[in-house]
Order: sequence, then structure tokens, then C-alpha cells
Amino acid sequence: MPGLLWDHSAMGGPADRNGGGAGPGPVVTALAQGLARYRFVLAGTAAVLLVLSLLPGRHDDAAAGRSGGGTGGFTVVDPTPEHNQAPRRSRPSPAVETTPGSTAAPIPGRPVNGQAPRPSATTSGTGRAAAADALTLLPSPVCDPATGRLAVPARSAPPCVASVAANGGATAPGVTAETITVAVYLGRTDVASSALATAAGNRDSPDEVAATYRSYVDYFEHHYQTWGRRVQLVFVTPSGAEDDAERARADAVRVATEIGAFASWGGPARTAAYADELAARRVLCICAVPEPDSWYEARAPYVISPEPTGSQRIALQSEYVGRRLAGRPARNASDVMLAGQDRTFGLVYDDSPGRFGLRGAETLERELRRHGVELLASVGFRGTATAPAAGSEEARKVVGRLRQAGVTSVLYVGDALFPVFMTQEATRQGYGPEWVLLGAGGPGGGLSGADSTFSGRTYDQTQWAHAFGLSFGGARLAPGQDEAWRVHTWHTGRPPPAPASHALIYRAPWIFFTGMHLGGPIVTPASIRDGLFRLPAAGRGMVTSPSVSFGRHGLWVGDDYGGDDDVTELWWDATTAGPDEAGASGVGMYRYVAGGRRYLPGQQPAADTGAFDRSGTVTVYDEPPPSDQPPSYPHRD
Repeated sequence: MPGLLWDHSAMGGPADRNGGGAGPGPVVTALAQGLARYRFVLAGTAAVLLVLSLLPGRHDDAAAGRSGGGTGGFTVVDPTPEHNQAPRRSRPSPAVETTPGSTAAPIPGRPVNGQAPRPSATTSGTGRAAAADALTLLPSPVCDPATGRLAVPARSAPPCVASVAANGGATAPGVTAETITVAVYLGRTDVASSALATAAGNRDSPDEVAATYRSYVDYFEHHYQTWGRRVQLVFVTPSGAEDDAERARADAVRVATEIGAFASWGGPARTAAYADELAARRVLCICAVPEPDSWYEARAPYVISPEPTGSQRIALQSEYVGRRLAGRPARNASDVMLAGQDRTFGLVYDDSPGRFGLRGAETLERELRRHGVELLASVGFRGTATAPAAGSEEARKVVGRLRQAGVTSVLYVGDALFPVFMTQEATRQGYGPEWVLLGAGGPGGGLSGADSTFSGRTYDQTQWAHAFGLSFGGARLAPGQDEAWRVHTWHTGRPPPAPASHALIYRAPWIFFTGMHLGGPIVTPASIRDGLFRLPAAGRGMVTSPSVSFGRHGLWVGDDYGGDDDVTELWWDATTAGPDEAGASGVGMYRYVAGGRRYLPGQQPAADTGAFDRSGTVTVYDEPPPSDQPPSYPHRD
């Protein structure tokens, strides 16, 4: 996902950073004692401009253009630069922030997208009446005529669109001629999750998180086409735990009725109830819900995921196991007896109260069987974060089952905490298998996923020295080199106020504003969806961020409602020193195979894993490698 940014090491890019220094003491005790349920806070040869014809009146979602470019008013105009010079756009005013229950209105005297607000086009305007008195010509973002894309320093920049004469006024609940109300779902900041975030280097305060959201809204409003509207942010603190479906539904009702939001950015990670309730109330939710494609299709166009859907994630995981691991010796096991055997597999998954883990495990088992892989054991764990004793007891059960079944290679799809207990218990029982990550980690990955260097250092190193597998995130970049950081400093002249969580914060606004930019002035959930479906696949061939697409681009069957499309392979180098994601020096780092090369569905080679071969690997890129370099543009006020 954006930070869309690719190869390295043996290919002549920036040098692999493996700085030395003595590592800090382990944080296992703090993690084990402090964690309860938590959520990880994760061109072309000619210039072609696409124009949107203004559709008359107000549109219902059911009447809007369907996926992949049905109706939507896109036409190709004269591609010569002299016919495509977009008007210079003046800087819009910042996002308006409200509190639940308040009535938003433009700040008196403040311009809207560079235009003075008209008395008849206020937030209380009524659809066609407001549209009839709307701006003479909506401002248009600056376009690069050489590429046909917005002139921003981002590889994810969408194609340009032309201006229109009006925006249709109040086109959907939460949308007026001048404003769009968006709820921002904030994770619970209980003691346990705060302890994890702090240990991982995330010391962002709630005020800093809110300020970063505002900064990104200002960036997108300034450089993307927002059709004369500004976004009002309403920050929502959840009333229950991440897996509390009843409280999640109540929060969704509040977002839809009390706040009157058009969309929600984010939702709880361990229940689908929030997104499901919003969809039932026709509110757009940009939420990573680990449900299958059919779940998203049944709720279209109201749920869009920044991450792969459950079906997509399982397809990539099963392909990796079936093509790269199955039918070969378990040569990476620490137990020499196991290493001499052909691989046999056991699955360990998080059996959370929302039953995401169990349903996902059952689906993964079916998909593995399609690839000729039979599991010897499938073991769920739960309750490990409530107390160290609970974690140890669960680990004894899991490791005992795996060892008794004769598993040589453990497939892991759980959170970042359980391997603390599981690897310690494996050592106690004298069990030394291969540990195979299948994109493990918290929602959005980030500082605290099991595939982060920070977490890897908390595991029993005699065990984790034999860990390898998949990561859905990109190869690591040095701090300040990702797209989210870059566009913020380019636009504001300052780093993001929330340096640890800025990349996760950026994802939902990027999806929302990209969909609105390409979806046209009649803003509805369907238009946002259709705009995203028009976006050309972004990030193909890069290594420091995933490839992202929506709609139909030849990758997935049917409509694609999940953002990230590909994976990379990594392995744990227990002897290499360097910084973790929080900048702390220590020993042990993940190495990205082939410089972080990424594999789309169907691209995994029929060859054994490349793990534990140092050649061509990278731990951290000091700067984006050549093919990941973004375009450069001067900042415009």
C-alpha cells in the first residue's frame, strides 16, 4: 500500500544497513505482562487526461457506475500538453473538525478550495439548489502533462481529471455542496495496548495522531480533486474491546446517526460487526476486515479494505507453501532428525472470540489441500495476552500437539505475542522445527507484527534462528524515506506529528481521496468504489511497498475490494546487528530475499525457499532503490 515504493544489495542499490552496537535487554517480560487485547496502531508515452462529465441531479448508489468502468463519464481528451494544462489550484483551507452531535458549517470568511463560500451553498444547502449556485468552475489540481498524473512526489499518484462546473450538492448522507463528514475510528488506548506501543517505539499521543490525520487531509485537499468539498473529521473512540461485536455495532450506529458520517476511516480489527452495521446503513467503511471476498461483495460498495481480503491472503499463503515448501526436506529445522525428513506441516492460528482465526484456518486448510498439502495438525490458541501463565499454558498445548504429530514445519498466522511463549516452550520440550511465517502480524503490520525486527528479538533465538516465510509488508526503509513521510514533509515542510504511526494513518485517507478524485463530483459510496476501480494498478515491480489495485486487473476473480496484492519472502538472521523499527540497536534482523522482490498471485516460483542464503538480501534500505524512486516536483502553495 502507499508508501508505494524497489531490488537491491547485489543489484547495486543503496548499501544494506547493518549497523552495530550492543542491543538492549529483552522486552519479553514487559510484553507478556502488559498485553491484553490490542490493535496495532500498521506514464506513459502521451499525456492522457480523463474528464468526468457531470451527471445531472442526485444519484443513488444503485444507479452509480459499476466496477471497472461501467458508467462514470470518463472520456479521453486531446492528449497534447497545450490542451491539457490544468489551472493552478489555490490552497484550500484546512479540514473542519467537529465533535459528535455538532453542526458543521464553513468558518466565516474562510475560502473553500480557494473560492469564497456562497451564502446559498452552505452545509444546510439542499442538493440541486446548492448545485445551481455552486462554483463557476471547480478548482483543478496541477497535472504533469508528461505522465498524465497528479504532480505530487508519490509513485501512487492517480491519473489527472478535469474540472467541472458544479458538484451536485448534497449527493449522499454526510455530503453537502461544501463538506463531507468522515468519522476516524481510533484504537482503544488501554494500559496493555499502550505498553506494547511504547515498547515498540510508538509514543505518538492522541493529539499527534489527530494532527497527522488533519495534515494528510490538508495535503489531499490541496493536491487531489475534491470537487469543491472539504472533509470534516470527527474522531471516534470505541466503546468496547476489539472483539466486542455488540459494542462495535453500537459505535457504528452512533457514527451513522449521531455523527451523520458519510464514511468511516478504520474500525475494530477483531470483529466485522462495525463494518457490517455501517454497510447496512449505507455508510462507507474503509476497514481491514479479515473476511472472504464473498463478504465484501455482499456489502458492496460499502466496505473497502486497505489490506488483502481474507480470500486473497489465503490464496497467497497456500501458493507459497504448495510451490516453495511442500515435497522437499525440512532443511531449516534445528532438530537434525526433522531436517532430514520431507516437510510435514502443522498450522498454528489465533482462535480469537470473533472466530476469524478458526474460519480462516479452515479455509487455509482447504486451499492447502488443493495444492497437495495435508496438515498433520491444526491448533488454535487464545487467551495468551491476559497473563503470562495463560500464554505458557496455551503454548504447552500447542507445542505438545505439534511435536506429537511429527510436524517438521510450523505454519504460523497469529499475532506478535504468542511466539514469545511458543518458542520458549519448544525449547523446553526439545522440539526444533522450521518456523514458517505466513504473513503473521497485527492488522497493518508495522512496529509490532511478528514479521518486525522489534518482535523477532523477543523470541527464543535458538528457535527463531530457523524462522522464515512471508511478509505482506514491503522491505524496510530507513525512517523518513516512505511515501507517507515524504508527502507530508513536501507539503508542510515538517515531519508528521505522529512519526511512529504516520504510515498507518496515511492509508485510509489515500484510499478515500483517490476514490473521490477518480470517482467524480457526484460523491456516493459507489462513486468512491468506482473511482478506486479506475485506478491503474500501482506499485508493480517495487520492493519497499506492496502492489495495490482495486477492481479488475487480471489478478483476482471478480471485483477486488482489498488493496495489497503481493508478498515477499524473509528470514531471521540471528547474528546480524542493526536498528529495529524504533531505531534501537541490537542483534537479530529480518533479511528480505532477492532484495525484497515481491510476488503477485500465481508468480511464486516452483523452487525451494530462498531463506538462509545471504546473497542478494537486504535488511534495511537507506533510501528507495532506483526503481522505487518517486518523481520530484517543486512544492506549490
